[in-house]
Amino acid sequence: MMQIAFRIFHKNSLVLIFSLLAKILVAQPMPPLPANQLVLPGKSFSIPLYWKADLVGTRSEPHAALLVPVKLPGCPKQFYMQFDLGLPYSLFYKNKLTAIHARYPGTKQWNDTSGKLVNFSFKVGSTSILAKEMPVQQFDSSSIEWKNKKAVEIIGTIGADLIDGKVAVIDYPNKKLVLADTIPGEFSGMSFSGFIYASRRVLLPATIGGKQTLLYFDTGSSMYELLTNKTSCEALAIPGSELVQNKVWSWNKYLVANTRASNDSVFIGGKNVRLHSTTYIDGVSATQAEQMQKMGIGGMTGNKLFLEYKLVLDTKNKKFGLMQVP
Repeated sequence: MMQIAFRIFHKNSLVLIFSLLAKILVAQPMPPLPANQLVLPGKSFSIPLYWKADLVGTRSEPHAALLVPVKLPGCPKQFYMQFDLGLPYSLFYKNKLTAIHARYPGTKQWNDTSGKLVNFSFKVGSTSILAKEMPVQQFDSSSIEWKNKKAVEIIGTIGADLIDGKVAVIDYPNKKLVLADTIPGEFSGMSFSGFIYASRRVLLPATIGGKQTLLYFDTGSSMYELLTNKTSCEALAIPGSELVQNKVWSWNKYLVANTRASNDSVFIGGKNVRLHSTTYIDGVSATQAEQMQKMGIGGMTGNKLFLEYKLVLDTKNKKFGLMQVP
C-alpha cells in the first residue's frame, strides 16, 4: 500500500479533522496558523495536474493522488508534489531533499535546527514561486530512484497556502489548476454560492438525501467521492450492493474503509452531481458521528466527486461554483 494514496489517514485521522472543523464552526479558540509564506506572481497562471494511480486491494485506482510538477534550482530532474488542500501550508519531505542535495550539492540546504528552508525559489509547472519559509519534515525513509526514468518522485506537499487569497479554478477534465486574482471571464454568467473558508480549510454547503449539510473539501482525499458516517453511507448505497473493504493507515494503526456503490447525487454549487459510491470508516464512534451531524458536518469529499467539472474557489470572497465540461 502506498502511503501517498491514503494521505489524509496517514497524517490526520478522520476524527481529528472533523474535531478541528467543529471548532471552526462554533468559533472555539484554535492554535494560530503560521502566516502564508508563499509569494506568487501578480498575474494569473496555470499549473498542470497529474493523476497518480495506486492499487486498492487488487483493484487499480487511477485517481489515488493529484500531483503538480516541480523543479528545484540546481537539479534537472522532474519532481512532483501532492496537491493537498487538507494541509494549510506546503512542505517538503526531508528524506527526499537529503537525497537530492547529496547528488546535487548546488540545491539549497535547509537548516536542520529550524527544520525549514528560507527564501527558497522553486518552479511549480513553469511558474516560479518563492517560499519565504518552507517546513521540511521527515515523511518516510525512501530516497530518490535516480536510475528509474519512469519513477514519479513525490518530494513534498503543496497545501492550501497556494490558493489562499486567490481564485482557484481546478479544471479536472483538462487537468490543470488556474490561479488568478479575480474570477476568469468564462465564468461570468455562472451562479456562485457561499462557502466557509477558515484556517485555510474549505467547507462546501451541500444537500445530501434531502438534508442540508457541509462537506469538508480535501484534494488530498482523492479516492473517495464521499466519506460520511455509516448511517448516511447505507442510506445512499444501492440496496444489496457489494461492500468493498480496504485498510487505511491512521496514527500507527489500520482502519477499515467500507465502500458501497450509489446511484444517488449530491446537490452542490447549484448542480446535482452524480454520486457513484459512498464510504464510511470503521473506528468513528456513534457519539463522534452524532457530534459532527449536530455541527452540520455531513462528511468529506475530494477530487473524485468533481471529475466532470471545473471547480471555482474564490477564497477572498468565499464564493464557489461548478461548471460541467461536456
